[in-house]
Amino acid sequence: MSEQELKLHVPRKSRQKISSALANAESITLRAMYFDTADRQLAKAKAAIRLRQEGEDWIQTLKMAGANSLSRLELNHHRPGPILDLSLYAGTAAEPLLTKLSKPLELRYETDIVRLLKKQRTRKGTVEIAYDTGVVRAGHLELPIHEVEFELVSGNVEAIFDLGMRWLNDYQLILDVRSKAHRGDALANIITKINSADEAHKEAVELQEITRLWNERKAQAYSLDKNLSATQALCRLTEECIEQISLNAAYLAEVDTDGISTIAKAEHVHQLRVGMRRLVSNWKLFAKNAHLPEDTLQAKLKQFLAEFGATRDTDVMLATILPHLQKAGMPVITVDHYQGKSATEIARLPEFQAFLVQLLAWTTTAPSQDPIDAKDEDDTAINDDAIDITASTTLVDELNIIPLIPSVAPHNLRKTLEKRLNNWNKSIVRHWRYNDKNDIEAYHDVRKKIKRMRYGLNVYEALEPQANLNNYIKRLAKAQETFGELNDYASALEYFSKLTPTHPEAWFAVGWLSAQLKRLKQDADTTLKALPHKIDF
Repeated sequence: MSEQELKLHVPRKSRQKISSALANAESITLRAMYFDTADRQLAKAKAAIRLRQEGEDWIQTLKMAGANSLSRLELNHHRPGPILDLSLYAGTAAEPLLTKLSKPLELRYETDIVRLLKKQRTRKGTVEIAYDTGVVRAGHLELPIHEVEFELVSGNVEAIFDLGMRWLNDYQLILDVRSKAHRGDALANIITKINSADEAHKEAVELQEITRLWNERKAQAYSLDKNLSATQALCRLTEECIEQISLNAAYLAEVDTDGISTIAKAEHVHQLRVGMRRLVSNWKLFAKNAHLPEDTLQAKLKQFLAEFGATRDTDVMLATILPHLQKAGMPVITVDHYQGKSATEIARLPEFQAFLVQLLAWTTTAPSQDPIDAKDEDDTAINDDAIDITASTTLVDELNIIPLIPSVAPHNLRKTLEKRLNNWNKSIVRHWRYNDKNDIEAYHDVRKKIKRMRYGLNVYEALEPQANLNNYIKRLAKAQETFGELNDYASALEYFSKLTPTHPEAWFAVGWLSAQLKRLKQDADTTLKALPHKIDF
């Protein structure tokens, strides 16, 4: 069977409130053992198999990836005891995966959970609410579990989003896309590395690997089926971006430590913003050819991108530019460089978390077919800061979902992307025909276009993995690096310029940064001229 569920982390301050809200719910103790090969063949295939004791019963469950990020193929079998039996999967969808295993399954990690369980009927369907508290354990390592799951029992998938959004706002919940298996597998990997280290280094290895447990989630390569419609392809791309954004946001919100220890890092902010930029790029890449999220969601993305950007600019300045200024002889300036909300505070905002859940809702409810008025046309008029949505934008309640619109025959997605990417390249190489080099914002604009092109090429490579674009990508990467450095110095110049009325010492930074910007502008112009006028696909 297939399950569809939404998982949200419960912060410390909300746990008693939720327990009280579920005071009359059924309480179940769940103890489970998870199995995989020593080299993680199931985990790599995004699958998990467990034996779980539910009261006096034992249930063997295998889960595999479903049609989207909320769906899982789940196969359950009652067992007489804690004995794994793979013969149960003969003739099922799991058989091909299990027959390919080249090593035996072994116990990797365990969970010990108390679940409060109730069913709730809504006008769109019946939802099972499960509040899980406990731990996931591998060896002597544990991670806490405090999450509420909304699983669709019957009806429309919108029911879990309606209910999930209501709980998110009432209890300030946080989207956490990691499953228990994801966390358990991570802990098991650490135990394996500790056990393989010599006695003298086990403690150091453990400390190092635990720190890496919360490493930033970087962009992963897309995977696209060429037969997908443009809208279906965009939904798959969006799911990857949401995972990158939400996982970095969860680490910023410190879901595993509740602030008892700090795991949030500047790199989490950077990678979160990379995920947002990828999302913006993809929406522009598919504009007029696919259904897009409603424009209020796009506006929210721009808002949060700017809010996280303010903290990111400060991080970059303090880490990379301030040391150069100090080395050049800038006097000490006593000032709190961070203003406004921190990245952790923004990540915890219910408004931001609601935005992520609304995006997730769109990926599961968007039409599978493309707009009837989709066109393969020259798109050079598309504004870099706005996306022209040609489809109807009637909302479905609070979820901002575009309704189904009749479709035309599927487009050749590869040709559509090639035409649009070449138009984008044309816009980059001709940038100075229409913009003033004395305007620093014009340099910022071309930097955004270059980054957008890099992300667009990632999508193209997902469709055409054999495409040989290395020469072009190298030139583009060099231009992006140069324009990125220019942007960092320009942001620092703007910052220190604002300090001069109250801190005269900042004039040193203004002069030094102005000189550096003159050089960087020349470098930027040189790298831009090296780009070809047409991409050879």
